[in-house]
Amino acid sequence: ITSISAQAFFRMLDALIPRSGLPPWSLLNSPPRVHPVLFVHRVEDIDPGIYCLARDPGELADLKSEMHAEWLWRSVPGCPEHLPLYLLAPLDTRQHAETASCHQSIAADSAFSLAMLARFDDITPAQPWLYRQRFWEAGILGQVLYLEAEAAGVQGTGIGCYFDDVVHQALGLQSIRY
Repeated sequence: ITSISAQAFFRMLDALIPRSGLPPWSLLNSPPRVHPVLFVHRVEDIDPGIYCLARDPGELADLKSEMHAEWLWRSVPGCPEHLPLYLLAPLDTRQHAETASCHQSIAADSAFSLAMLARFDDITPAQPWLYRQRFWEAGILGQVLYLEAEAAGVQGTGIGCYFDDVVHQALGLQSIRY
């Protein structure tokens, strides 16, 4: 069972925010379209619950409109002001994280686990390559998190099996927008 400090958590998430001209984000030539939804279990001074990191402020209204209407979308105490992290619901998400990750206990035993919501409604027959680009963006997010976890003195792991319908249902997603 792993826990981390709020400072380490915020540093990890800060590394996911694109900055012009800085690798690895300089590899992508479009605004962020993949947004982590975090299931926080054991981060010191952070309430357990579901959080969303809206990596592109222009996507915030759409993310809010697509998810459960009762989500809080509350700022996180102690979070750096520039970091677009929102508390959706304070609750124990360990069992959900484990279930959504094909019943793998590592998802519940970690400091946090996450799902990645990718924008899909703009992928059209005229732009099928956007689908591949979303996979690249998700992969970069994963790699950055691996490196940041090591820098924080813990380890990250990708869980290759998940039930996306379980995550969609938990978040209230009804359309294919995300």
